Amino acid sequence: MPNGVVVEELASEVMAELPTDAARCEVLELVEVVRQDPQAWPDVRDPGSVEEIREAHGSRCWIKYMPHAGAVEVRDIGWVG
Repeated sequence: MPNGVVVEELASEVMAELPTDAARCEVLELVEVVRQDPQAWPDVRDPGSVEEIREAHGSRCWIKYMPHAGAVEVRDIGWVG
């Protein structure tokens, strides 16, 4: 993972189970886009939640993450390909 990225255990497990290296590359490219501008994606936290959860979508993948000062914490990864 690039500098400034923390990956939670669930997201790490999903990443390992992606079907191809190309799929993993697509997810990593999305993570890099998010890392560069984490506020560009919508806040999808549950009402009343204090944790800022954002969600970003690529062409066949999505990630849920928490922005932090100088880093993002990837909480979940999804793949539809």
